[in-house]
Amino acid sequence: MSSTKTDRGPLLGALLRLAHQSLMEQHTRWLAESEYSDLQPAHSAAIQPLWEAPEGERITTLAKTARITKQSMSALVDHLEKRGYVERVEDPDDARATRVRLTARGRAFGRAIRGFGRDLEAQLAAKIGAEHVEQLKQILEMMRRD
Repeated sequence: MSSTKTDRGPLLGALLRLAHQSLMEQHTRWLAESEYSDLQPAHSAAIQPLWEAPEGERITTLAKTARITKQSMSALVDHLEKRGYVERVEDPDDARATRVRLTARGRAFGRAIRGFGRDLEAQLAAKIGAEHVEQLKQILEMMRRD
């Protein structure tokens, strides 16, 4: 096999990055046109894990999950708290610590963004077929666990 053929076109990492960029552009447009225009896609770094943990999480855990600094996560949480998406509550496991959890507005946003995500999946299924979308989701889940 010629090296010219193997060196053309984006490799997997680039394809994932390009696909992510396309999704983030759509996400940004959706946010700007929605009642949640005070948010940016970066806020998902805090909201997504909180959706999965209704009892809340410590900022250090959120930062570790998002692979960002505690200071960066604190800034995201401060923004979300000021706008009513999250609240800080006492940690039941350690009275010296606090947890962050979604408020009713944060949960409403979570439902709305998941609806947006389902719409994107439906659009992709119309292009490539529902079976391929399910396969892609399964493959990405396997990659995420490694």
